Amino acid sequence: MERTTNLIMNILRVIALAVVVCLSPGCNEQNSPIDQHEKVYRALLLDGNRLLEKKKYQKAADLFTEAVSMEPEKAEGYLTRGIAYICLEHYKEAVVDFTRAIQKDRTLAIAYANRGIAYDHLGRHKEALFDYQKALSINPETGKGPGFMERFLYNKPKTPDLRERVKFLEETLTTENG
Repeated sequence: MERTTNLIMNILRVIALAVVVCLSPGCNEQNSPIDQHEKVYRALLLDGNRLLEKKKYQKAADLFTEAVSMEPEKAEGYLTRGIAYICLEHYKEAVVDFTRAIQKDRTLAIAYANRGIAYDHLGRHKEALFDYQKALSINPETGKGPGFMERFLYNKPKTPDLRERVKFLEETLTTENG
C-alpha cells in the first residue's frame, strides 16, 4: 500500500511539474487561445486584402467587418475596411472607418491620405487638403505607391502624386475664397 501511495505521489508530482512548466512563458505559445485569436484576425485581414485585389469589394468589406469585431482596438481592420468602402464608393462610411483608424493610431499616414481621398470624393476639399497635408507631414513618402491617387481620383495614364493634389486643392480653395 505504501508503495502504491508513493508511486501515486510521484506521478502527481510529475504531472504538477509538467503543468507548471507548460504554464510558464514560452510553453506551447503557438497554440494559446490568444495566439489563435491573433491568427484568425490576421487571416481575415489577409483574405480581405486578397478579395480587394480580385475586386470583390463587398466580400472584402464583410471580412474586414469580422476582423473589426474581433479586434475593435486595432487600427488595421478599420483602415482596410475603409479602403474597401472607397472601392464601393461608400465614402461616408470610409470617412468613419479612417477616422476610427486614426483614433487608434495617430501616426498612420495612410489613414489620413485615404480619408482625404474619401473627403475629396465627397467634395469636402478643405478636409481633404488637411488630411493630405497631415499624411505628408507624418510620412513624406505617402501616396508614392504605384497608382495610389489615380485609382481613386483619376483615370490617367500618369500616376498623380499626393503633393500635386495638395497644390491643386490649395489653388482651388484660394480661388474659391478669394
